[in-house]
Amino acid sequence: MSSAKFDFPRNLVVLGNLAILGWILLAFFTVRFVDQLFAWVFLLFTATFVFLILRRQGCSSCYYCKSCTSGFGRLAGWFFGTRQHKDVNNKGALVLVGIVYFLLVAVPLWILAGSLTQEVTALKAVLLVGLLLLTVYSAFTWFQSSRPR
Repeated sequence: MSSAKFDFPRNLVVLGNLAILGWILLAFFTVRFVDQLFAWVFLLFTATFVFLILRRQGCSSCYYCKSCTSGFGRLAGWFFGTRQHKDVNNKGALVLVGIVYFLLVAVPLWILAGSLTQEVTALKAVLLVGLLLLTVYSAFTWFQSSRPR
């Protein structure tokens, strides 16, 4: 682990975690088209996995941060922060981040694709666009430079 401490801006922590919550809700509503019971289980599982397990995996000690965010800064940093906000040295957490990407992208898009083959509606189109926009934006943050140009 490097000696540099993470400094998470308040707007990244708040807006990033709200975006993650929105992403989870988009995935929930997408899964809800197929099965309501499975959708509620999916919502509970993904919210627990992200906000309890992944958050705790990212926050083992406030020693590594300039300000204590109890792991919420690392969550926002992994999904919506620049390279300087991503804890790439925490390999165990990065595996869990990959699992979250799978849960919030691949599973809902697979279910939505199957649902779109049966009937195309405006709500499904909005869900598809929302999922794709969040996914593309989050993916591009992994390639953003932390240095000013």
